[in-house]
Amino acid sequence: MNGSIAGAVMKLAMAGLGTHRSEWAKAMRAEFVMASQAGEGLSFAFGCLVAAWRELPTSEEGRLALSRYTFSLGLLLPAAAILLTGLWFGYPWVEPPYADGIASFARMPTGQTTTLNAGNAFAIPWLAILLLLRVAGLVLVAWFAVEAEWDKAAAIQRAGAAATITLTLLAGIVVADFTCIILPTFALGIEVLATVMLRRWHEGPHRAVA
Repeated sequence: MNGSIAGAVMKLAMAGLGTHRSEWAKAMRAEFVMASQAGEGLSFAFGCLVAAWRELPTSEEGRLALSRYTFSLGLLLPAAAILLTGLWFGYPWVEPPYADGIASFARMPTGQTTTLNAGNAFAIPWLAILLLLRVAGLVLVAWFAVEAEWDKAAAIQRAGAAATITLTLLAGIVVADFTCIILPTFALGIEVLATVMLRRWHEGPHRAVA
């Protein structure tokens, strides 16, 4: 187990070094093998991770990497956690006052109290699945953003937009309450806007070089 964790930490450290530190990464890898054989692989890997992250702000490539990690860890994953937490606590179908509070905060009145009955209860699992798809989409976008795979991130965002639109239509037809789409729509807007800005920043230096 420790060996697997050490290997994962070491990969993260080497990824943080970037191409301009490739020779250092090779030397670090060789030393890691020897440290692992001596039973000190995990501590050595964490030391390399700290050293690599200290070097990130000193280069343009490192600063771009930091921006990707900040975007993913500070924005996308928290947004996914908020959606997942809301879904876990039944937002907005289990406790209508909670839903009304969210709607009031967003200045979007629900129009009528959310109710569940034998006629619409069947659709709640499908609405929950759509929210889970949004959560999974945010996690995938975060992963692709860290890897600077912008085309893949954009494809996931298009799927997320489709899921949000479907959620809106189902919520309006089945439960006659659009409160459940406030958080997903808000998350989608921030996600798309931030990704576009981050991608332009990353591609700017390459256009300048060209």
